[in-house]
Amino acid sequence: MASHRGGIVQILRRAPIFSGLEEVDLEAIAVTVSVREVPKGGSLFSEGDEAKGFFLCAEGKLKVFKTAPDGREQILHFIFPGETFAEVALFAGRAYPASAQALEASAVAFIPREGLFRLIKKRTDIAIKLLAGTALWVRRLTDLIAEYSKAVPSRLAGYLLAEALRQRPTALTDGARVRLAVNKGELAAHLGTVAETLSRAFGKLRDEGVIEVEEREITIKDLAALRDLASSP
Repeated sequence: MASHRGGIVQILRRAPIFSGLEEVDLEAIAVTVSVREVPKGGSLFSEGDEAKGFFLCAEGKLKVFKTAPDGREQILHFIFPGETFAEVALFAGRAYPASAQALEASAVAFIPREGLFRLIKKRTDIAIKLLAGTALWVRRLTDLIAEYSKAVPSRLAGYLLAEALRQRPTALTDGARVRLAVNKGELAAHLGTVAETLSRAFGKLRDEGVIEVEEREITIKDLAALRDLASSP
């Protein structure tokens, strides 16, 4: 049991929301946590399900999405190892506002709301330390809203820049190569557009000499231009 809890502590340590916590704090939270295996295509929760807790990706890749009345899928987030999602359970504890599905075989840690709140009642200092982490979640929502107000080429540039920073945080220069972590259909859904419009956006960036495209391999030719486009409306 101790070794299992130690493994969960290692998982929790990777998440920014827990970055302000000490080892003893993580160990206390780990007691309440369970790890779930999710097969490729498996559903973790659906929009409207009771929000009993939030999740942390330990392995694999997932998506959080909403489905429109016409059946179109809007991908809100791609989730990679070390990232938390469904944090709404921390604040409301009502229903998940979106659905989550594994894009490949994944493992996720489930942090139950009730268990965490029981711990916080005993250890109020943990609540204070978690505030900084939850601020990151609020910032992510704010950034998401701002992104959807931009033109598709700007949204694409922002995604490519973020993905490049995720894959190459210390070696991002002109000539850096980035591999798309999702297929172009999934990327279109994430950017709130359709495949044809996304293809035109890729073409625009390629024709302007900002990037080169070879299937899912992207080469950044002009990093400054990519940054400028990502910040434009």
